[in-house]
Amino acid sequence: MRAELEDDMSWRLDEIRHLVNHLLGDKKAGEASVYSLRAILVMQYAHLEGFTRNALALYIKAINAQGIAAKDLQPELLSAALAAEFDGLRRGGDPKDGEGKLATRARQQVAFVRKLQELSDGPISIAAEVAASMEMNLGSDVLKRALVNLAIPVDRVANDQYSSIEFVKRVRNDIAHGSRKENIPEGMFSEHLKRCERFMNGLARVLTQALSEQWFKATP
Repeated sequence: MRAELEDDMSWRLDEIRHLVNHLLGDKKAGEASVYSLRAILVMQYAHLEGFTRNALALYIKAINAQGIAAKDLQPELLSAALAAEFDGLRRGGDPKDGEGKLATRARQQVAFVRKLQELSDGPISIAAEVAASMEMNLGSDVLKRALVNLAIPVDRVANDQYSSIEFVKRVRNDIAHGSRKENIPEGMFSEHLKRCERFMNGLARVLTQALSEQWFKATP
């Protein structure tokens, strides 16, 4: 998994560097067009979110491949395997023809129990697109939710990693929402580059350690 994470990180960082070289050339960030800088920063955020989604999916894939029974896993992993069913219970559903809300709710509860029985009798399979969903902008809260789902203590990710996410997201949102149209300070641009790479490396280390030490397994 570490090799796959490094490959994914490598091409993303190479693409960002290529974009920087193509748009900035020999210019310093303070001399470059604000349009070029904004394009690079928005692309960085896209790669940061993409790497996070892919890294978590690789970790989930590695867990699924081991075919571990529910009783041998941390309870968070069973919860993650039931994420789609939890969402169904929370959102409710569209009643079938002639069926009221109460009957629909009862049917969904039965479906939840049936899924729980299936998981109890066989190996756990977690859907990465649900357990590590990025349906909102990637931020510290979204990442922490994914870590909780995967039984990774949130304090295993350093505080400066979370602040890096918030920094990158805030700048990206300012650009996307049109509230940052002025020149971007050279210091901010350089810091943005550093924080993206630092975050990717940090997350890769945590997930590699979690897999190596099998944090997902139940404590005897």
